[in-house]
Amino acid sequence: MQPARILFPDVPLWATTYLRAALAARSEAYTSGVHVDTSMPDKRPKRAVICRRDGGPRLDSARESARLAVQVWAGTEQDVNDLTCLVRALIWAAPNGDPVVRVDDSAGPSTIVDESKQPGRYMTFDVIVRGTPL
Repeated sequence: MQPARILFPDVPLWATTYLRAALAARSEAYTSGVHVDTSMPDKRPKRAVICRRDGGPRLDSARESARLAVQVWAGTEQDVNDLTCLVRALIWAAPNGDPVVRVDDSAGPSTIVDESKQPGRYMTFDVIVRGTPL
């Protein structure tokens, strides 16, 4: 028996598009000018949210669980803490069924030690998404 032919969404693309718009709509100073993408640009910005997919299994014929890794960078410890808390809350608030069905923490925020000395945090989520038929 063949599994259903389903096209699953690009979870990092969904996350960056969603977070870019959600952060731009905020008025807090620490949300100003945040670079949201799947990689850090060569010229490191003052604030950044970087999303990538770290695998994840297909759950059934129409759903998969994508492990979403999120790195948050800012100019100060206070800003990185505030931005991390907001990004985490926004990701938790995302499920609407199109395409995100559910979000679970898989690893809460941890400090990133980096040669740039820029304050950073790392966290991961299990993002359950619904695919669409081919």
